[in-house]
Amino acid sequence: MTPQSVETLMADIESSAPLDFADLSIGEEDARHLMATHFCELDQQLTAQGLEPGERLEVMAAIAAHTMVENMLLNVARLRACGHQADFRAWMHRHGLGE
Repeated sequence: MTPQSVETLMADIESSAPLDFADLSIGEEDARHLMATHFCELDQQLTAQGLEPGERLEVMAAIAAHTMVENMLLNVARLRACGHQADFRAWMHRHGLGE
């Protein structure tokens, strides 16, 4: 795993689910590079601590799942703040949550 391979995979994922960087002072390529590098550094630290590949995968999956929960909470808060209850319900439905 290298930052470049992770960045490439991230770009593939984002092609079907683009992220909105319009209001940020960082571009998508820089953001991908920053996060991919950080993720690879975490993997190197876990390797240095003696974790086996399966154990590292489990930790990385937990990090990804935690980030997904954080993302969900941020999206819910944003939708509620905008007062778009219908959008909130659509978002929940789109992600297999709620009714």
